[in-house]
Amino acid sequence: MVVSIDAILKSKGARGNVAPRQQLQVLRALSRVAQREKMNITAVVAGKPLNKAPHNKKLDGVRVRYAKTADKVGAQLIKSLKQAGSAGVLVTEDVALEKKALRRGTDTLRISTFRKLLDDGGDTGGGQGGGQGGGNRDRNNNGGRNSNRRDRDRGPRPERKKQRQPKPEKRNEEQDEISQMIDLVD
Repeated sequence: MVVSIDAILKSKGARGNVAPRQQLQVLRALSRVAQREKMNITAVVAGKPLNKAPHNKKLDGVRVRYAKTADKVGAQLIKSLKQAGSAGVLVTEDVALEKKALRRGTDTLRISTFRKLLDDGGDTGGGQGGGQGGGNRDRNNNGGRNSNRRDRDRGPRPERKKQRQPKPEKRNEEQDEISQMIDLVD
């Protein structure tokens, strides 16, 4: 799998130059995914190589490659895809690059879809996800509120008898339309 780190950061709301700390956070999250899913991941980052993650070396199981500028990220992604072979899956937001990969016969994945996998595995501590492991909660995970309400076994639901509402009695035709529209008090 070949992933654009810049696209992930952009989808999380990062703009402009990104701090190395944010890049490392994403690389570590990718590392957890790689270990959990038992897959090879190559991450492509724009900019200078980080001290903790040199060019074309592995950081916690994720191979990290760098492109000198954001414009050259696409070329580095394609180069990494070629080296990944038939097992390569491109993860990016770049539609033109995605089309190029599809023409080559490579599978692609949108960042929004990949982030669900990335966020599920859980960096619940820091970052922008808050304390609940991301914004995409299951219906059963209500954040700890009223947890006993859903857990108890209620048993079968009692059958309800259909009760018809009684039809209003026909009033005398002598009453005018207004009195038919309002409830009269006797």
